[in-house]
Amino acid sequence: MTSLGFPSDSVDVAIIGAGPYALSLASHLRARGIEYRVFGPPMEAWRAMSPGMHLKSLGFATNIYTPNDYLTLPQFCRARGEEDFEPIPIATFAEYGVVVQKRTVPDLEEVLVESLARANGRFRLMLATGELVTARRVVVATGLTYFERIPPPFDSLPQDLVCHTSQRGDFTGFEGCDVTVIGAGQSALQAAALLHENDAEVRILAREEVHWGTRGRPDNERNILERIRVPMTVLGGGRDNWVLQHLPWLMHHLPDARRLRFVHSHLGPGGAWWLRDRVEGVIPIERSTRVVGAVPEGGKVRLTLVENGESPRDLVTEYVVVGTGYDVDVDRIAFVSPSLASQVRRLERAPALSRHFESSVHGLYFVGPSSAASFGPLFRFVAGAAYAVPTVAEHLARGRRKQPSDGLPEP
Repeated sequence: MTSLGFPSDSVDVAIIGAGPYALSLASHLRARGIEYRVFGPPMEAWRAMSPGMHLKSLGFATNIYTPNDYLTLPQFCRARGEEDFEPIPIATFAEYGVVVQKRTVPDLEEVLVESLARANGRFRLMLATGELVTARRVVVATGLTYFERIPPPFDSLPQDLVCHTSQRGDFTGFEGCDVTVIGAGQSALQAAALLHENDAEVRILAREEVHWGTRGRPDNERNILERIRVPMTVLGGGRDNWVLQHLPWLMHHLPDARRLRFVHSHLGPGGAWWLRDRVEGVIPIERSTRVVGAVPEGGKVRLTLVENGESPRDLVTEYVVVGTGYDVDVDRIAFVSPSLASQVRRLERAPALSRHFESSVHGLYFVGPSSAASFGPLFRFVAGAAYAVPTVAEHLARGRRKQPSDGLPEP
């Protein structure tokens, strides 16, 4: 398959991924008449999430950012008579993304990229079909895929006894099973709620207190003083969040160490307000608890726990679900060749990016959560595409091979 009529074995821009950032970027390149190919099953990670899970982000902050605002998530929800602010089912967002993709990026190729390397000044992509594609520029837009963090001691457990919250598309089938959920973030708390509601015996182990968010009331429900004191943003209420949304480039110009400290501390683990009643007082939560050991034992898991400096104690459970977040690491992106990965300068393990989202390898770009170390916490979320996508599209437009655009659909 080819995009905009160019030869199929050579392309100006290859986009790897088919989630919100990738689809947004493809729609912008298409509108500009820039030659591209985009690879991956549409909204795959979102479609794979467990039924019953909801977005933590607000509806107006979770869009596919097409150049003419073809269709927003709130518009999609209202047309179906569904909630358009919060909470919105992740399944609804995934369906919305596929609808937008079919209309604005109809040339998406639902094939995986198995390898990405660089030779003689061009990138070489090997597709799962066996096709070899060369490209002048490549944008990696694979979201959080490859970055699931299963920390010690859980990483040594057999796969049939432990999983990351992102690795299960269904939390049914645990009826009567004793399950221990690790973590105090949204994914861990939602997983625990779904397990409980599917008749599992659940407990939550959290290293710190569990924090709950407050309802993000729309501006039409707030007076002018409230809107000034706590402005509502794509990241929720607060002045820091207002700066991140309206001055998205600002954090890129901070010293790396200062930015990374902020990225690690701002918008930390916590649960959405609408989840609280399904967890608090319903599911046992052991706070200030560290798991220092985890070993298989007779088809179960023996966990060694330490609480507030007390003596260690053991807990036997049948299954462990870890909601311990993600660790962006270029070396963990399975399709990137070790040789190419070694050329990418890092901030910690994430790629260090220019103001155009370009890595130290000329022509190789990263968008989405991979860019948060360079641009700040806004880019851990879909809302960051509103800035990242036009920025990258403009940079890619330089030196392009031109082709008349066939345009995008009118809203």
